[in-house]
This record gives sequence, C-alpha cells and structure tokens, in this order.
Amino acid sequence: MNFIIAGAGYTGLRVAEELSKSDTCLVSRNFDQDIQFEIQKINLDSDSNKIKTVDPFSVLYTIPPNKDQTLDLRLQNFVNRLNTKPIRFVYLSTSGVYGDRSGKLTNESVETNPQTQRAKKRVEAELFLEKWCNKNNVRLVILRVSGIYGPKRLGTNRLNKNFTVISESEAKPGNRIHISDLVSCCVNALKKKNLSKIYNISDGCHKSQTWFYKSICEYSGINMPKEIKASEAIKRLGQTRLSFMKESRRLDTVRMNNELIDKLKYPDPRNGIIDSLKEEK
Repeated sequence: MNFIIAGAGYTGLRVAEELSKSDTCLVSRNFDQDIQFEIQKINLDSDSNKIKTVDPFSVLYTIPPNKDQTLDLRLQNFVNRLNTKPIRFVYLSTSGVYGDRSGKLTNESVETNPQTQRAKKRVEAELFLEKWCNKNNVRLVILRVSGIYGPKRLGTNRLNKNFTVISESEAKPGNRIHISDLVSCCVNALKKKNLSKIYNISDGCHKSQTWFYKSICEYSGINMPKEIKASEAIKRLGQTRLSFMKESRRLDTVRMNNELIDKLKYPDPRNGIIDSLKEEK
C-alpha cells in the first residue's frame, strides 16, 4: 500500500515518519524542513495541477479549512485533483462537531451539533467526504480528534506571560490526546482492516483545561496561571478561548480502544506532559 499524507504540519510529518519512506508522499503548500519523503508542492487555494498517485494508495488528510471560506474548498479541490481514487480516505476532523454537551459522555452515535464556524466546516467536510467516498467506492475513516498536545505544543510561551484560566471549581471537563497516541491512531486508521467509519480520539482523561495548564506549570517550573471566575473570563478572554469555554463534553473512547489502538502510551496526561517537556530540551 502507498500513502499520501495531505498536510506537512505537526501531525502530518509525525505520521509520515512512522511510514515507509519509499511508499509515502507528502502533499502540502509549504515544506519548511529537510524532509526525506517524496514531495508534491501544491496550494489547494489556487493551484490547479493534478496530484500524482501510485495505486493502490490510502490518504490521510490533515489540512485545515481556509478560515476565509464558508466551506472546506481545499478538501474538495484535493479530491478533484487526485489522478486516481484511493482505497481508503482517513480524515482528521474535530470533536468540536458535537458542540456543547453539558459535560455528558459522548460517543460516535451522538448527532453532530456544531456551534462554531470552524466546527460547522468540519461537519460539512465529513458529509462531503461521505458522499464522495460512497460514490467512488472509497473506504472512509473519520477521526474526531480532541485537543492535541506534545513537544512544542504545551503553550509554555503563553503560560510565561501572565496567562489566565477559569478557576478550577468552575472549569468544565476537557478532552485531549498526546501526539504520539494520535499518530498511532492515524497509522492504524490507514492500515487496519474492518474499521468503523467514525472514531473519537482522546486519552479518556476528562480533567479540565485548567488542571492541564496548572500541571504544565508544575512540571516545567513556570508560575501558576491566574485563576479567574467564568463571569470575568467572558469579559477578558478572546473569542476562540471563549468558544472552547462555552462547550463541554466527555468523549467516549470505547470504540477507539476496542478497534483502533491496542494501548495508549499516555492515558495519563501528566506523563505525556513530563515526556513532552523532556523532548523539548
């Protein structure tokens, strides 16, 4: 099997590193590193050239939608420019498609109810891919990913600058996944047989984002963030952080654990934080 990784960002590059270099091609508009893979440079917002494929192949799509467009036209352009059709298409979506669940346990059968524009684009992308894959006889796997953390993804720069968080007594449940475990899920989604269509991707620890940030501070020696009440946060925090604060859910990961991954490396995010800090040094 050959593999096309769409997007050479934080996740795409790490997944590529776990695959055979001779069988893997990266498709992206930017390549900032010395990458030892076949590369196809393409801007999905403007370029019209075809994406070369080698059959049989599977796709991992990690490219986010264009913020300035209502629909994910990048995704539509990508599938339209493939020379041939893949065997399987793995799409990195977001757990934000569920919207606010008031902290309820949420499995893959729960109806989507996106609240933000970025989550609405992801739902539209999922529906578009479902139709396209059905039409072209392509196996679709959707990974609804929670907050990704790992080396250089802990936000220590922000935490060093008088960072504020919701008081722990008012903070809502959180969901997250270490990049190493996300990579394992992506590789298995590309390779494993008899997979379901949709998987929640999370470590199963539902401690709040406040707890997470305080844990980073504890293990990195940074001063603890200032805790403020939720009512004060509405006045002080930016729209992006507020949108996360307004939504609450606990991702059910039974299907992921039973079908997609044998064992998480970091079911306890404290260990993930500690190892991430070590790797950053």
